[in-house]
Amino acid sequence: MADNIEIEQISNSEYLVEENKIYLLDNNIIHVVAVGEQSDELAMAHVEIFNRLTKWNEGKFNYLIDLNKAGKNSTEARKLWKDISEDENTGKLALFGLHSVARVLASIVIGVNSKNKDHHRFFKLKEEAFKWLNQAK
Repeated sequence: MADNIEIEQISNSEYLVEENKIYLLDNNIIHVVAVGEQSDELAMAHVEIFNRLTKWNEGKFNYLIDLNKAGKNSTEARKLWKDISEDENTGKLALFGLHSVARVLASIVIGVNSKNKDHHRFFKLKEEAFKWLNQAK
């Protein structure tokens, strides 16, 4: 990981990476609040935190990703997100906060490129995304 990215551990289940926040919620849900542009180094820091959070817990993990304040992703960051989404320990991926045009484009990209496209959904609101993650598998 790049030296210029600082990971601050707030608790066993909460981390800050620059302005991004990552929390482990109940039911193996990892909540990510993405803020600003997502560089290669920032994405690698996220992966490091995901590995820390999943190391001590069993089962699959679902991701609740808040994109309300997110900026563009670098090419490497997009590759890392795709790798996480296709990892055997990843269950569902619920993303929210994209405006409608970006949501349609992202759905097309994930639909074309993902092995588990029925496990990824985009939502307008956090509550809708959270409800979908907590539905029976």
